[in-house]
Amino acid sequence: MSLLHEKQPDNPFLLEGQPCWQFFNCFKVLCDAHSNENIDCWLIPQTHCRNYIFEDYFEKISICLSCEYFKQKGSQHPKGASFFIAEQLRNFNSKAFEQQFQKEESFVEILNRIPDGLFTFDKDWRINYFNPTAEKITGFYAQDAVGMYCDDVFKITGTGSGNALRQAINEGVDVHNREYEITDIGGRKIPVICSTSAFRDERGEVMGGLEIFKDITELKILQEEIVRRERKYRRIFEGSHDAIYTSTLEGDILDVNQAGVDMLGYPNKDELLKIGQANRLYKNIKDREKFIALIDRDGYVKDFEVDFCRFDGSPIHTLVTSRRYENPETGAVEYEGIIKDITRRKQAEEIIQQRNKELSILNSIAVVLNFTMDLDKILKVTLERVHKNLSLSKGGIFLFEDAENTPIMRAGFGLPEATQENPAQIEFKDAMLMEYLVHKKTELEPEAFFPSFQVRYTAGGEPSLWLTCYLITSKRKTVGFFGFETTKSKILSIKELHLLGSLCNLLGNAIENAKLMETIGQHRYELRRLTEKLFRSQEEERRRIARELHDETSQSLAAVKLGLDRLEQKVPAENLALRNDLKDIRKMLVRTSSEIRRLSYKLHPTLLIDLGLEPALDLYFKEISDHSNLDIHFNMIGFDKRMGMDLETALYRFSQEALTNTLKHSGAETFNCKIIKSYPNLIFTAEDDGIGFDESKENQDKRSLGLIGMRERTLLLGGTFQLKGRPGEGVRIRIEIPLPNERTKERNCK
Repeated sequence: MSLLHEKQPDNPFLLEGQPCWQFFNCFKVLCDAHSNENIDCWLIPQTHCRNYIFEDYFEKISICLSCEYFKQKGSQHPKGASFFIAEQLRNFNSKAFEQQFQKEESFVEILNRIPDGLFTFDKDWRINYFNPTAEKITGFYAQDAVGMYCDDVFKITGTGSGNALRQAINEGVDVHNREYEITDIGGRKIPVICSTSAFRDERGEVMGGLEIFKDITELKILQEEIVRRERKYRRIFEGSHDAIYTSTLEGDILDVNQAGVDMLGYPNKDELLKIGQANRLYKNIKDREKFIALIDRDGYVKDFEVDFCRFDGSPIHTLVTSRRYENPETGAVEYEGIIKDITRRKQAEEIIQQRNKELSILNSIAVVLNFTMDLDKILKVTLERVHKNLSLSKGGIFLFEDAENTPIMRAGFGLPEATQENPAQIEFKDAMLMEYLVHKKTELEPEAFFPSFQVRYTAGGEPSLWLTCYLITSKRKTVGFFGFETTKSKILSIKELHLLGSLCNLLGNAIENAKLMETIGQHRYELRRLTEKLFRSQEEERRRIARELHDETSQSLAAVKLGLDRLEQKVPAENLALRNDLKDIRKMLVRTSSEIRRLSYKLHPTLLIDLGLEPALDLYFKEISDHSNLDIHFNMIGFDKRMGMDLETALYRFSQEALTNTLKHSGAETFNCKIIKSYPNLIFTAEDDGIGFDESKENQDKRSLGLIGMRERTLLLGGTFQLKGRPGEGVRIRIEIPLPNERTKERNCK
């Protein structure tokens, strides 16, 4: 032990009121006694008089008694040094006890504030301290618990736990974190976790002990909830029909449910876990890289479509939903997710896509068939759809058309075209098949699709191509065939063959119908030409007859009239009978002449040629109105110039025929006729208020022949004819004819 100070005081005599740090010339400013003149330094427990700090008064008093400063303070005391020392010892004891009490008080306050229950007991197992938390857990107040036996307050229940606390103390082993179940003052069982320690004297004998315990009711509830959730998770994990897995960041599979084992076709879970890296399951390793990139970027992946390999190597289509998370126990980054087997769904989607492909082709052909019966258009559209959907490079449709049943390409893509110098040549690989199909024209039983055959196609000086062909049939007859260039990389599947078979059957009927429509169209065209010539011939004949009636017959009647006039001059005046006969003959002659002029005008009105339609009809309707009881109304609207002669003639005949039918059959009182120019059509209407007729018996009506003539004239002009009538409600005729310019455009389009 060193001296009190590094150097002795300069003045060995203590001045009155001089503090210790001035007496020793001490510069330890961090000392509690430095610059503190209100208390004596020996009553301060922690001073820097030595090279260490004193912890309590009892340790320091022995040092202070040998201090020079303390000695001189005692010698200066009025009652002497002994009294001074005795007085300071009393002060020392008082300060020491005060400090000890403060320490104990602080210690008790700490025990009262800890969140765990705590009590201490003596060697007789009587409780001598009981903190507030212990009161709260057991239900005993501290003043009641202190003095009671431990077993009466801390009642441990359960099998083999009667003297668990005493047993732990007697065995001399401290017990830490042992779980018990105790009964509180109200009889409620409370799970607790306890730690027990014994107090022993110098001889090792038990003087008492300490018990610290904690109410773990909430912890037990949480543990039970965790267990319940673990069971629920395990039930979901193992009972799921989809694969559930967890893996490490590096791809090692940590766990997988039975559904995943079954999905991937492994014998058991251990075999699946043995594969190590999950990337071995991927059919394409790039899918794994893409999956990792997505999940690292977003933290999760939803409905990631990928192909895995089963245990036997067969592919399986799956949908993966996964997330990245941090394991709360290890802190390692892991992946967990669900894998759905969508193999059947993908197969169904492929079937649906194939069906959609077939329906798309069939619908396209149906649309074309509905829109047009142009055979070349039908074949072109069909070939385009087949080319697009079957991804074929070259091909064509060949039909047997001429008398020799030679196949001719009517539509093609990628094939060389025939020229006059190098016409197309088609050679069957199977000569017997050619004999049956081409020469003998053998009838074939209907099939979903016929076996393929090969032909060699040469045209345009290009190298020959071998085409794989499929028959097109209709009503047991061979109509033609599809021909495509196929390669080893492009082999048609059975579904595609069925599609071609359906197309061949549909196309065969369409070809036959188109050919039939072409024939009907040709016949109709010829019939229309014949009808047109007939109407023209009829008009020419009417014009000739009208001209002969006007020129020859009228002149003959005029000569007869002159002869009668000369004869009348020769008859004596007194011969009244003969004169009366001649007068009757002259009247009959005038009537005949007038009738011939009327008939000539009806056959071919010269006014129509000279002035046009409106004046001709005005005169015609006026004459009819004058000689009948029919009220006739006629209007022409929208015309600023004359129409073509053929159109004016047709409209005149429409008006003439409509009025004739009204006069002969309807018994009408009113007849209305309108001709309206309404772009792009010219509209003719004629209606009466007569007896009408039954439309269902139109062909039996006496007016049928005239109406048929009106309808045929309308069709020749490219128009539409409508006839409406009901018994007692009159008849209405409506004809719409394209204007001349529109008819020209329509013909050009056709």
